[in-house]
Amino acid sequence: ALIGNSVARKAFSIKEVCLNSKAGNFQSLEVKATGDSRPGIKQATGDSSPAVKARTLFCPDCDGNGAIACTQCQGGGVNLIDHYNGRFKAGGLCWLCRGKKDILCGSCNGAGFMGGFMNTNDE
Repeated sequence: ALIGNSVARKAFSIKEVCLNSKAGNFQSLEVKATGDSRPGIKQATGDSSPAVKARTLFCPDCDGNGAIACTQCQGGGVNLIDHYNGRFKAGGLCWLCRGKKDILCGSCNGAGFMGGFMNTNDE
């Protein structure tokens, strides 16, 4: 690294520059969560202490995947019964997921976390 504007610049090794900077003293970061009783916030630890709860933004319905098992075929990919007056026959591809076995999560709109894209639960 080169330091200074003058013609006679002094070159330092990267190690020497990093040791003298404040970034070299940065050791760790501790994050503390506050207690919150809003629905849709999971408790990350098995501790049942009501005083302090760890919060996460992951969607509780899809566990952060953004997709849930199809509600019509229960994740099988095929229609279990005839739907819409026989238009979608039992045994054919599911009319909702089209055989993909999962659909977008309605709680997070497929984002995988609360407060995601076009989510109505924003505060």
